[in-house]
Amino acid sequence: MKVLSIPTAERTIEIVRPNSLSIISHEISKGVNANEDIGVNFFKDNPNLTLSGKGVLIGVIDTGIDYLHPDFIYDDNTTKIAYLWDQSKEGNAPDGFYIGTEYDRDEINKAIKNKDNSLSSDDVGSGTMLAGIMAGMGKINKNYVGVAEDAELIVVKMGTIDGHYNNAMLNAGYDYIYKKAKKLQKPVVVNLGFGSNSFVGASNRNLTELTYFMKEVCLVNAAGNEGNTNTHNSGNILFKGDVKDIELEVDDNEENIIIEVWINKPDTVKAEIISPTGEPSKALDVSYFNTIVGKFDFESTFYSIAYIFPTFFSGQQRIIINLSNVKKGTWKIRLTGEYITNGIYNAYLQNRVLLKSGTKFTDTSPSTTINFPATYKDNITVGAYDTINNTLWPSSSRGYTLSNILKPDIVAPGVNIIAPYPGGGYATITGSAPAAAYTSGCIALLLQYNIVDENYPRLAYVQKLRTFIRGGATRFNNISYPNQSTGYGILNIKGTFNQLR
Repeated sequence: MKVLSIPTAERTIEIVRPNSLSIISHEISKGVNANEDIGVNFFKDNPNLTLSGKGVLIGVIDTGIDYLHPDFIYDDNTTKIAYLWDQSKEGNAPDGFYIGTEYDRDEINKAIKNKDNSLSSDDVGSGTMLAGIMAGMGKINKNYVGVAEDAELIVVKMGTIDGHYNNAMLNAGYDYIYKKAKKLQKPVVVNLGFGSNSFVGASNRNLTELTYFMKEVCLVNAAGNEGNTNTHNSGNILFKGDVKDIELEVDDNEENIIIEVWINKPDTVKAEIISPTGEPSKALDVSYFNTIVGKFDFESTFYSIAYIFPTFFSGQQRIIINLSNVKKGTWKIRLTGEYITNGIYNAYLQNRVLLKSGTKFTDTSPSTTINFPATYKDNITVGAYDTINNTLWPSSSRGYTLSNILKPDIVAPGVNIIAPYPGGGYATITGSAPAAAYTSGCIALLLQYNIVDENYPRLAYVQKLRTFIRGGATRFNNISYPNQSTGYGILNIKGTFNQLR
């Protein structure tokens, strides 16, 4: 399938299947709007400094949007959506791309006028809800207004292949938003509420792709929802020949399980699988790209073990284990040291939402659970906390990354957040995705103040915006910062503006 056209290719990146980092509930009685908690209402109520995101674009790469929801329609019955690219619906693809259908503002306005909901839909709801947190106008209920209600939206509804989202669609969406922002000559913050336990060792992009070098562009990623899900195991191999077993409990048969093991560079290890009946897999020597396949006869389980050493950009050894028709029981991943200096390894299952509840590592750790692509260093990575008790949401992914990069940068409200839901009403959303959305809305306010209002035009790069977001975060006296759970603290946009003085 063609997604976009490029004249040459310098490298290829494997397909990763990210999943939504949003959990939706239709019960709003215990829901919250956290604008007051993060300092946004100070700017909404301040007659001397009114910021609303005017002149700024917010890019949403997610499950689409309900463009007929009143919270995205101005008083003159026109839309705040500048462009909508539905990758899942064949038709009029955007220039430079080969899939999906693009709708501009005029086409969406016509659909609004005719109450026509056939252009595109958000059947899941998370895209609509995240867009509402960032830029909803609270038309149905002003108590649920978004952070930057006057910002415009560029929405990408990600397409799927064989029912799965993938990073190719995600990257194409980012490229699309960036090109549209350049065309409209407006600053843009791009919000991504998807992530994966796969490829978590990646931390560096090609220099030409880094948002560090893209003026007036900021990328915000949800950290992940894997902090307490028993999908991460870590340990140390002490010397060459030392053996460590990673136990994997399977309480109910699984169709497919993928385990990735990352070895700190420059170390290398051999890996084998031990079935519940004690049958070992075949042996495999470490090399740049080496794969072995086989079958456990007593369990009728097929397996493959693949080595990649060194991995592209990051340089570690990566081991990918695939089990098919996985039977109930305790499986073991046996690691044997080949070349050992520090001996640190980290193992990951798929994200929890892709596994049955009884499938888990026996020995687990909440640290180093940041999802890809939030592991990249050229973005702002956001974890989730609960505004009711000011504590970290237990499932919020923790840092650092495998490359020892500090993540998350901050945490933001992410529990029972009330937001617009497809069909014209509201629902609540939980996860690191709504936390990222709150942060993206605040970045839109910063971009308006710095770029659109021309107060600090030199502060137009993501690393500078991130520095002020970190510096303005709320911190408690009894906690050491930065740390692997909350980064530099809790999002506080009023505190961020104090850093500008």
